[in-house]
Amino acid sequence: MSLPPTAAGNIDVPTRQLSFGQLTNWGILTNVAVGIALRTTQYSANTSVWVDEIALVKGILGFDLFSLLTRQLPFDQVAPKGFLLAQKLAVLAFGPSDYVLRFVPFVSSLVALIVFSRLAQRTLSSAGALVATLLFATAAPLVAFAGIVKPYSTDVCVAVVLSWLALDLITRPVTERKAWRAAIGGAILSWFSQPAVLVAAGLACPVMLWMSTDPPDARGRRVFIIVGAWAASILAVSVSALAIMSPRTRDYMSVFWADGFAPASLARFTELRWPWSNIKSLFGPGTHAGLAYPLSPLYPALAVIGVTVLWLRQRRVAMMLLAPFVVTVGAAVARQYPFSDRLILFLVPSLIMMIAAVSAAVYGVVERFSKPVAVSVIIGLTLPAVTPVARLWPPYRIEHVKHVLKHVQANRQPNDMVYVYYGAAPAMSVYDSAFGFSRGEYAVGGCYRGDSQRYLEELDVFRGSSRLWVIITHSLALYREREDIVRYLDAIGTRLDYVAVASRAVGWTPYPAEGFLYDLSDATRLANADPQMFRLIGRIGAIPTYDCVSGPHAIIPSDLECTRPPNTRCTRRLLEQR
Repeated sequence: MSLPPTAAGNIDVPTRQLSFGQLTNWGILTNVAVGIALRTTQYSANTSVWVDEIALVKGILGFDLFSLLTRQLPFDQVAPKGFLLAQKLAVLAFGPSDYVLRFVPFVSSLVALIVFSRLAQRTLSSAGALVATLLFATAAPLVAFAGIVKPYSTDVCVAVVLSWLALDLITRPVTERKAWRAAIGGAILSWFSQPAVLVAAGLACPVMLWMSTDPPDARGRRVFIIVGAWAASILAVSVSALAIMSPRTRDYMSVFWADGFAPASLARFTELRWPWSNIKSLFGPGTHAGLAYPLSPLYPALAVIGVTVLWLRQRRVAMMLLAPFVVTVGAAVARQYPFSDRLILFLVPSLIMMIAAVSAAVYGVVERFSKPVAVSVIIGLTLPAVTPVARLWPPYRIEHVKHVLKHVQANRQPNDMVYVYYGAAPAMSVYDSAFGFSRGEYAVGGCYRGDSQRYLEELDVFRGSSRLWVIITHSLALYREREDIVRYLDAIGTRLDYVAVASRAVGWTPYPAEGFLYDLSDATRLANADPQMFRLIGRIGAIPTYDCVSGPHAIIPSDLECTRPPNTRCTRRLLEQR
């Protein structure tokens, strides 16, 4: 029997439409997948370790496990004991390759991304969680540090996991078993990150205020278990770190990170607008940890509005995000921890949550009138923050000297001389054997910041050589040493070959890695210039922040000895004298 035409026309065809919540859930999963892809791309690129990494790697590889955990690290480095333990165990298990040395930061970056996505979903609306995960997944420094042998990725990971623990404690009833898990977990995490001490201290406040238990009469004891364990761990971490830190390293850190400490006078406070200027730097370009957001003053302002919105709507979450900020600023005022650059990268997740909160609030208000307009507004707020990574996709690389050494290896002849500028010496010491160099086949120059004439005196050792390779990287633009060296070589010799690998980073311009080949055997050209009469364009006089006797620049001693008075040629030390 056939249906009447009118009845047939009224038959409903079942359709399935995704709700807004389902769409945002898929969007969050997509964001996490993009974040994983970005971090994996960075890690798998296997770029060269650069001078900041090498200084830490020298300690990880050079010390046995006991010494690594109980002695001052070489070259004025500091790192959390848990991070060093994980790094050393990875090296002992799988060998000292660049991949292995970067495995712990890489895994930490992935864990941070996944836990952050869950944290955002539990604390923000669907729209807010979508924005937060997108900003976190595409944050340039979080991607870059996934492939760098430094504990900054671990700092972010520990901060996010501690926040997750705190959120669970202040929003759900806490049983005895849960209290012990949180206590032990927080205590262990404090050993894997130096700023974890500040995060745990800050999060203890909302935990003490709002943690609820079942039964209620057990609250005091369970709060004591958690906060007591965290406090004991914080104390142990702090005492152990201070006990092994040498006075020289403490002084070096104080000078190098001077801008991260509170100014000594009210006038300087006002002039520098501290710490607001440091927060703005975290959003803008120009620093290692800078997010490089366009319209950078907008986003710190949005963060302030966002935490205000959270304070009015979700006071517990607002305090959870804000308390580590307050403690960190307090530590900087007390001159115990610098509030600057990559040392406060662990605060980026909280800043992103604040921005997402205000974005979601704006979306909620505008949606009442027009959903398309609301979507347009939230895209307008979010899109500029995504553009830095969208314009410069990973992998990022800093001083990728391996490619330069590969080129030199392929073109070097048996009697070629090799001069290594002091800034490239640490990388050369790591990769020399991999590219066919023995230690006696190249000469490392000295560090003479603010006195570039000394570099020219060193190069005069090689006058008469028909083939001199010069390897340069990590030359500070402040002193223009690279320019003076190259200008001098161009004056006294003929350039035969050149190879350069530009560095890639979002928001700042690291130094390239370069290799030059010169013929310095032409007597006529050699007579064109000498170190004493050559006009320098670089800075005269060193500044304390960038001296030559502290930190990574002391890794490799010079092979050349230059003595005064002027017109006295430098000499090359024998291997046994180095």
